[in-house]
Amino acid sequence: MRDVLLDALVDDVGTIGRALAAHADAPVPSCPGWTVADLVRHHGDVHRWAAEIVRTGEAVADDGHRGPDDVDELAAWYANGAADLVGVLRRTDPQRDCWTFGRPPAKTWFWTRRQALEAAIHRWDAQQAGGDADEFPSEVAAAGITEVVDDLYPRQVALGRCAPLSYPVELVATDLDRTWTLGDDTSGRSVDARVAGPAGALFLLLWRRTDLGDPALSTSLPPDLAHALGIAALAP
Repeated sequence: MRDVLLDALVDDVGTIGRALAAHADAPVPSCPGWTVADLVRHHGDVHRWAAEIVRTGEAVADDGHRGPDDVDELAAWYANGAADLVGVLRRTDPQRDCWTFGRPPAKTWFWTRRQALEAAIHRWDAQQAGGDADEFPSEVAAAGITEVVDDLYPRQVALGRCAPLSYPVELVATDLDRTWTLGDDTSGRSVDARVAGPAGALFLLLWRRTDLGDPALSTSLPPDLAHALGIAALAP
């Protein structure tokens, strides 16, 4: 799985680079206020922050690397940062102890998955700025669902960024025959709560890139839970 994610990371940053070259000033609909160039500056900064964490194994401050204004220079800056990140992830034992913001155990593996998924969702964002986006590889989308269910949603709740869902929601990836349970039962009563669809559509839903009205999804949710799920910031 590690190689699958690293290969996907390489592919996605290449696609983002091509989107930058094609329409640097195009607005990104899923990231209001950003152009593709703004997205690239953000993502390039994340690359440098994550690479330093993996190199040191320690929490480090994000220095807010903005990248150059010139589009050609920005493209080179972005590609160089991505290559450095991929290199350090490939060289580092995924089971080495490393600071993360996920659940224990804190291992470098967290950053391989996190950075592959960051690239996946931003690749989709950048392609949407050009009018259409490719689907996610099923294994990448499944890793994205797992990350939100196991790490990001619980963290959002713990930080007060998201109210806990009243009932657990069953997430069913119809293309993979896999099921996840989002949230815990805090209500004391049994509720039929289910969202089903391709893993990619579920991944987009959890990252608020689509909503429950997406025709790719089928739902069985009480109205109050559908509303809560629709507005919840399940991921940062």
